[in-house]
Amino acid sequence: MTATIVRAGTSRWYRNVQLSLGLGTAAGAGLLLVGDVDPVDQMVSESIRTAPGAVLLALAACGLAAAGAWLLVGARRALPPAWPLTVLLSVWCVSLVTVVAFPTNLPGTEPNVAAAVHRFGAALMAALPPLFALLIAKRAGRGTDPARVRWLRAAGWSAFAACVAFAAANGPAVLLGQGHLPFAGLAERVLLALVLAVVGLCAWVLEGEERSRWT
Repeated sequence: MTATIVRAGTSRWYRNVQLSLGLGTAAGAGLLLVGDVDPVDQMVSESIRTAPGAVLLALAACGLAAAGAWLLVGARRALPPAWPLTVLLSVWCVSLVTVVAFPTNLPGTEPNVAAAVHRFGAALMAALPPLFALLIAKRAGRGTDPARVRWLRAAGWSAFAACVAFAAANGPAVLLGQGHLPFAGLAERVLLALVLAVVGLCAWVLEGEERSRWT
C-alpha cells in the first residue's frame, strides 16, 4: 500500500513573496503621486528629489529584495540544488539593496561614484530576472502545471527582449553623457512591470512544483 501525503494550505515562503511583491508594487505606484518625476520621460530613481519619493523608492526596492530572498527559499524547497540559480537570485537581491544605498545623481548634476554604482545595480536588477526565470522554467515542469511553465517562459523572454531593447536604446546615450531619450521613463516602467510579473510567475511555478511533491 502506498501512502499519499497531502499538505493543506500555502507555503509561508509563497505568501511572503506575494506580500513582498505587493509592498513593492504599492510603493512603486505611490511614486507616481509623490515622486515629483515625469513618468514618461524621467527615471524612477529620480524620485529621490523629494523625501516621500526617496522613502517609497527604498520601500519598493526592499520589497523586491525580500521577494527575491523568499523566492530563493522556495527554489530550494521545490527544485534540486542548483548553484547558478542561487547566485542569480542572491546577486539580484544585493543589486536592489545597492540601488537604495547608492542613489543616482539628479539631472543637472555631475555623476559621481555613487551614481555609477547605482546604475550598475539598476542594470543587474533589470537584467537578472529573465535569466533566473528561464532557468526556473527549464528546471521545473515535471510536477507543476505545464501551463504555468509556459507563462513563465513567455514572460521571461518578454522581459529579456524588453531589457535588451531598453539597454540598446538608452545605454549609448547615457554613456556619452547625452541623457535619456524621449519616453525613456515610460519604457523603464514597462520593464519594471515585466520584472514584477516575472518574479510573481516564478513563485507561482515553484509553488506548483513544491505542491506536487506533497500530493
